Amino acid sequence: MDKKVIFLEDKRAKIGGNNMKIGKILKERMDCFNISEEKLCEEALIESDELQAILNDEVSFSEIDEVSLSFISQVLYCSPEYFTNQQLRDKDLVSSSLNRGASTPKSNEVKGILQMFSEDLSFLMELKEDLKGGI
Repeated sequence: MDKKVIFLEDKRAKIGGNNMKIGKILKERMDCFNISEEKLCEEALIESDELQAILNDEVSFSEIDEVSLSFISQVLYCSPEYFTNQQLRDKDLVSSSLNRGASTPKSNEVKGILQMFSEDLSFLMELKEDLKGGI
């Protein structure tokens, strides 16, 4: 995502990149899977106040603990970069299929699992080819 500078009463605000706030995108992703804040905290092993700070845009992307963001992403079947990269969101199986028929939290979960499996399989295939070439 390109960075843009906007002026708000002589104050600069950066949009995009590591300085962006991801609360809205995170909430939309949680809604896809019908996952509550409490359940996300429990499954991602993060504190409620840490999640609240993210959802309320009190912290920028770069200020979020990397381990917490990684755990949140795993629970929501995406990579941490999903929250800052529009191209990744556009290619995301769950997001791109929301307007195509009935989407339920369960069907979105299956799509997320399939997407993660596909990415893992691609990685393993690339690794296999690299190992063949190196031997």
